[in-house]
Amino acid sequence: MGPNSEIYLPDADEDIIWWIRTDNNGNKNVMAFDAIPHQKKEPVDTNDLAARLAAVEEWINGKQNKSNAKRSAPAAATTNTIATTVE
Repeated sequence: MGPNSEIYLPDADEDIIWWIRTDNNGNKNVMAFDAIPHQKKEPVDTNDLAARLAAVEEWINGKQNKSNAKRSAPAAATTNTIATTVE
């Protein structure tokens, strides 16, 4: 191979593709990639995502309402009275 070249070669024995390239001095760099068949992904169901998001928002809002209720609840009035007797 000459300088500044590249080539992709399939392996005869395994599902590997070899990428061989050379730099401007002619030094080789070899990389191997696994060749696996492409699998089409199933489309995402947006209705399911919307339902899950609504459940998460409801849970978060429930947590916030509980913490706000604790903050806004009036604290029990605690008065310490000292009984003094005058003689």
